[in-house]
Amino acid sequence: MPRVSITDTAKTFEVNEGEILYDALYERGEVLPHGCLSGSCGACRVEVTTGKEHLQPPGVIEQNTIDALKDEFREQRGEDFIKNKEIRLSCRAKVIGDVSILPIK
Repeated sequence: MPRVSITDTAKTFEVNEGEILYDALYERGEVLPHGCLSGSCGACRVEVTTGKEHLQPPGVIEQNTIDALKDEFREQRGEDFIKNKEIRLSCRAKVIGDVSILPIK
């Protein structure tokens, strides 16, 4: 069973393979930042600190939103903020193995 850890806390959750990250944690009592929960607003953005290969690749909707977020972060916070960061949307990313995340505010 895959495990999802939240980097800035001591919280780790066992989830089912193929579960959507946000839904899996919500069902276990952990509410991540969110908005529309459909992949369009980007409010549920997280940095994958380890295990990016343990999430299914992003679909078109998620990738479009991630690209827009990266452009926004570049303008507002500079290139260094997004350099080497793996950004995903918790409402769209499906877990297939152990992963650690950090919500991006």
